[in-house]
Amino acid sequence: MAAGAGTTVSAAEFPADVKTFLANREQCDHFRGEEAYDEARGAEINKALDKYCKGTDAALKKLKAKYRKGPPDVVKALAALEDTVE
Repeated sequence: MAAGAGTTVSAAEFPADVKTFLANREQCDHFRGEEAYDEARGAEINKALDKYCKGTDAALKKLKAKYRKGPPDVVKALAALEDTVE
């Protein structure tokens, strides 16, 4: 598990706050890519976007600040995300 100068962590071993954020962000990104082919589907997508995307910009900023010094895999996972999705 330890590698070189830093500690390497698998996604399964990420801190709980990071795992929760990444799971919600995955859902957010999924629904951001969905097509509203009718009014009902549009409402469903908007509800999911509100649930999974609202507040993610601020949450990502906080997590990046909290984990700016590592573990490196967490820093890399957070850095790979768009900063603004709301």
